[in-house]
Amino acid sequence: MEKQVKESLTVSPYLLWILIHGTQMGGTLLIFQSRIVKGAEMDSLFSFAAVGISFHFIIAMMFFLLENAPDGDLISLHNQLFGKRLGSLLTLAFYAYILLFIVNELRSYMEVIHVWVFPYTQLWMLSLMFLLTAAYLVSGGLRVITGILFVCIIVPTLLIPTLYFPLKQAHWTNFLPLFNHSPYEFAESAYHSLSTLLGVEFLLLLYPFIKNQKKSKKWAHLAVAHSTLIPLIIAFVSFSFFNIQQLEHTIWPTLILSKVIRFPFLERFDYIYIFIWFFVIISACCVGMWGGVRILKKTVGLKAKPSLWLTSGIVFVIMLPMKSPMTIEKLDSAMTLSGWILLYGYIPLLCIWVSLNKWFNKRKSIPNER
Repeated sequence: MEKQVKESLTVSPYLLWILIHGTQMGGTLLIFQSRIVKGAEMDSLFSFAAVGISFHFIIAMMFFLLENAPDGDLISLHNQLFGKRLGSLLTLAFYAYILLFIVNELRSYMEVIHVWVFPYTQLWMLSLMFLLTAAYLVSGGLRVITGILFVCIIVPTLLIPTLYFPLKQAHWTNFLPLFNHSPYEFAESAYHSLSTLLGVEFLLLLYPFIKNQKKSKKWAHLAVAHSTLIPLIIAFVSFSFFNIQQLEHTIWPTLILSKVIRFPFLERFDYIYIFIWFFVIISACCVGMWGGVRILKKTVGLKAKPSLWLTSGIVFVIMLPMKSPMTIEKLDSAMTLSGWILLYGYIPLLCIWVSLNKWFNKRKSIPNER
């Protein structure tokens, strides 16, 4: 039996592709190349692909958990397994993770805006404008957010053809020699690849809002495949354009690639990259804020609007002291570690717990049937 909210609040199964993919495509796509090369260097493409493949197994585990949750989300699953109090605490820990996700996306993009476009504008002003816009969109509900996320599907994909220009200056010897790194170095690159693909975890809250939930699985897997393919293409072009020494000292490789593009009527194509990426960032933040609002409504009992403004206010307060560019690296490290714990630690443990509960309940029911 499907577990979903009122039909007027739900979205079609294929829109899960947009919701997951749009949340995964964030600010890290502008910077991820210089991070994943830590370890396996140019061979890190294989590590990134391996992480992308592993996400399909994580998606399968998430669907298993959600199908066994009373209301089809992580909140009800926590309450069922751990009781109301401990379950609410664990859900609020996931809320803290969501806050970290939003802050990481927002602070990374604000640094790009501050360095490349508006160097004399205060970061708190940019953050406030961004959060007010996101809050306005989230107040319209999940269907409005899904409409905004549709732009996120189009934007990164349309930018792929522009990679033809840096590809004309490719140095294919940059990839040689292949497979000359240890398993530890491949694992290190895989670890740093994770933050680029984070966002699938919001399925744990979105599932009750999907119609025909059994048909939504293929769209979730398609979203992960789409989100893996785009960074792989960008990384491949970046590795062919930059050598390893250049990549290690380049902060925003994707934006540097855009500076190669020249048209008679357009000199600074990188500005188009930056401002179009606004839709990508705000889409991910909107899903995060929506998830935070839903958690506060279900655990604390706050209504939607107070929950929305409380979440926005907390993010804004966290952002205020983060003026140093070094905070971006610390945020990414914290986000990567939290993501690994959640996706590769906590979710598999929950799957084991749920499986054991089902097995014990089945064993108990056998004597009663006899």
